[in-house]
Amino acid sequence: MLPFTRKTLVVAAVVAAGLGSPGLAQASSPSVQLELCNTRPESGDFEITGLNQHNARVSSPILVISGRGCRLFANWWWKTGQTVSVAARRGGSLIGASITISSSERNGSTLTYPIG
Repeated sequence: MLPFTRKTLVVAAVVAAGLGSPGLAQASSPSVQLELCNTRPESGDFEITGLNQHNARVSSPILVISGRGCRLFANWWWKTGQTVSVAARRGGSLIGASITISSSERNGSTLTYPIG
């Protein structure tokens, strides 16, 4: 018989299950993740700039979003109660958009925004 009690095995299983779960942003202020949707038929390069969960101004990596597709900027947390800037490059044109993140958004949530 192994030297583990049933209680020890249950505790170990609960801890292991928690380690694989996605968590909230480790932040001093409420933060959200953003999913951007490209409303145009052509693919584009997208970047988000704004205040992160630590109140530092940062820019996300540039991600490609296919035409009429959506993409989550996973693990990039944006402070609520601010306006972030989105830059989108498609072909030879560059467009900018602003997204206002309400301070009433639930910490840890994901918000989806269309970008034209």
